[in-house]
Amino acid sequence: MMKIKACAFLVVAFLSNYSFANSSWYMVNNYEGKIGAYPVHLSLQSYDFGDNVNVEGSYYYDKHRSPIVLYGKETKDRIELCEVNDKKTFDKYIMSGQHYDAAQCPFQVSKNGNNLTGVWQNDKVKLDVTLSKTSELDKSNITGGKIEIPFWGQTENHSFIGVYENGVDGLTINKIKVINKKDGGVLQVINPQLNNCDFGFYMTPIYQNIEALNKSMISLNCYSTSSDITIEYGLKNGKYLQIKQ
Repeated sequence: MMKIKACAFLVVAFLSNYSFANSSWYMVNNYEGKIGAYPVHLSLQSYDFGDNVNVEGSYYYDKHRSPIVLYGKETKDRIELCEVNDKKTFDKYIMSGQHYDAAQCPFQVSKNGNNLTGVWQNDKVKLDVTLSKTSELDKSNITGGKIEIPFWGQTENHSFIGVYENGVDGLTINKIKVINKKDGGVLQVINPQLNNCDFGFYMTPIYQNIEALNKSMISLNCYSTSSDITIEYGLKNGKYLQIKQ
């Protein structure tokens, strides 16, 4: 059986629906808009199981381009999202799935068709949230032909966005854009399917298919029916190159 390196509350619930190339079990909606006056991109993955957490995501402020981990609760009309800003919190709520008070999460938004409206607040500020859906991944199809996933894994100077597309044989991901956080430019494009890596549909949260190793290295988590496979990339001479498998 495939070994899954994912959060405890989601571990292997998807195995019966799992397949590569032809379809996906992921359900993802992407949004663009503003938190207060600040432009943002938001990506949310919804689950049809889980009473503690049934939505996870990633969002970034366009100015900074550093994806922030999200987790929370989604109902028919509402979404409550908490943020993860350190490893301790990530391990506690994403990996271990400990209980939390969703009513205390900074994101409190309502769903209105293809729009999300509400507030983001902490102890100091309260900002309006206005977001509109831009793309959708619904198991076997991507509305608009492609969807961009801001992976959680990032390095000090770069973030990584996977481009999932409708292909002749089903859903594919052959491009990972390496984004320079300072200016938003695309430093390079990595083909994650090289080096015998079935990439993109392995980790339970779609955003965890790339993980950070240190300030300048990442790992791509690849599918395997036997043992875990990761392919490591490190920054060398201004480009990310494969280090080892």
